[in-house]
Amino acid sequence: MSPRTIALYATDTMADWEYAYLTTQIAQAEQARPGRFTLTLVGDGLDEVTSLGGMPVRPTRDVADLVADGALAALVLPGGEHYDEGHERVLETVTGLLARDVPVAAICGATFLLARAGLLDDRRHTSNDPGYLQLTGYTGGALYADAPVVTDRGITTASGIHAVPFTAEVMRVTGLYPDDVADAWEQLFRTGETRHFHRLMEATSAWQNA
Repeated sequence: MSPRTIALYATDTMADWEYAYLTTQIAQAEQARPGRFTLTLVGDGLDEVTSLGGMPVRPTRDVADLVADGALAALVLPGGEHYDEGHERVLETVTGLLARDVPVAAICGATFLLARAGLLDDRRHTSNDPGYLQLTGYTGGALYADAPVVTDRGITTASGIHAVPFTAEVMRVTGLYPDDVADAWEQLFRTGETRHFHRLMEATSAWQNA
């Protein structure tokens, strides 16, 4: 069986801290149980982009290719500084993926992009602040939730300061890890409490040996 793909949208000023936990967890999951998932960097074309931290990032696939990808587990959209305009091709892809029930996860500035497109008008969602999304002119303000992360009808949204809950939710939505592993990992990285480290080790060992 071919591995499932988690695609990360690579775009200029992509916020490094918002996706780094996830890319690491994908790699570690593959070390523990190979052949299940693979990470793919996709872009609006294949030109190299530069992250917010100045790192060069080169996509290996065009975002439009994802619409026909039967192995796609999710498309992840990191935050960035240029979502107030453009990105029409990724929005077309998002619409196509949602029609196929493929999850889309957006954090920080990427929630602004989805709001611009009307995709949060009728879904529960969150972002950096309700006033931030109001700048898009969207009509979904009544469905805004003051929560670190929200998933509703195929779209996961999160604030840019909640990269840990966002990553844990993507783990759950895609099945990258079982829920008990994702839950323990989230609590460990949110609280730093030793008891959650032991929970994580126990849950991960049980999953690896299942």
